[in-house]
Amino acid sequence: MSQITVVGMTRLAMAMPVDAFPLPYYSYRRPAWMHCAVVGGAYNVASALLALGDEPRVCTLVGTDDAGEVIRARLRRRGLDGRGVVNARESAKTVILIEPDGRVARNAWAVGGSTDDYPMERFIEQAVDADLAVITSDAFGEPFLHTAKELLNLPVAVDLHMAADLGDERQRPWFEAADVLFRSHERLSCTPAEWIRDVLRRYPGCRVAAVGRAEEGCVMGLQDGRLVTIEAVTPRPVRNTDGAGDALFASFLHGWLALGEPVEALESAVLFAGWKIGGDTAADRFLTAAELAALRRVYSLRTRVSTWR
Repeated sequence: MSQITVVGMTRLAMAMPVDAFPLPYYSYRRPAWMHCAVVGGAYNVASALLALGDEPRVCTLVGTDDAGEVIRARLRRRGLDGRGVVNARESAKTVILIEPDGRVARNAWAVGGSTDDYPMERFIEQAVDADLAVITSDAFGEPFLHTAKELLNLPVAVDLHMAADLGDERQRPWFEAADVLFRSHERLSCTPAEWIRDVLRRYPGCRVAAVGRAEEGCVMGLQDGRLVTIEAVTPRPVRNTDGAGDALFASFLHGWLALGEPVEALESAVLFAGWKIGGDTAADRFLTAAELAALRRVYSLRTRVSTWR
């Protein structure tokens, strides 16, 4: 069991189906269903880690408003409402629109989400004996990078999502601090292998760089020169792809810390994420470690190993 401190936003979400993007204008819609759920990078990753048997410690802001009461109640039920959960003026929220094939469009909003609102001593308290710090790639997470790396000497994992331009100086702190970097293939201006090669050459402190490619699986590069490509699997029908990247990321970290073998960890993570997107929400019905191991015995994964050098 690994102890992992997770820094990021937690949001209250309303999700509903749409026929297709772009949306035509209608003054009134009557969708077949709606879901209200707690989501957000910190909550999604921590929930997945918890299901797999790790000990996540969440550092996040939750408003003192009505939405915050719902978020806090959900965190308590999951066992994630520790001292790292700090009050803010208002809760972060999001609206998620979902196509029939599971593709999503997110409309996120946050207030009171500045690191100035978060006491750094709470993070230190939650991270001082951790095995790893997962730190959000938005502005909220930046000050935690220095504390984790320089003060606590912790390895750092970052999911860059789509904000991963190597030429963007605003992203440099995350690239420089991260031992593990994941990102989405969306808005990628080069091939996954090219991005991985550039990251690992420019930032030798990064041990793992990976690109999640949705229905095409995942590509991962390691500092030893290996380039690993794993095809996607979907053990059950796809319902909602929101949170798929968080599931992939969290499951990889679980396996990597437990086994020290990144290829096997990524294979399990691809299967874990493929199962997750059959659920209704971003943090719905994660597999346990025992369930994941059983599924590994049933589903074969197509893995290719080459080199990025």
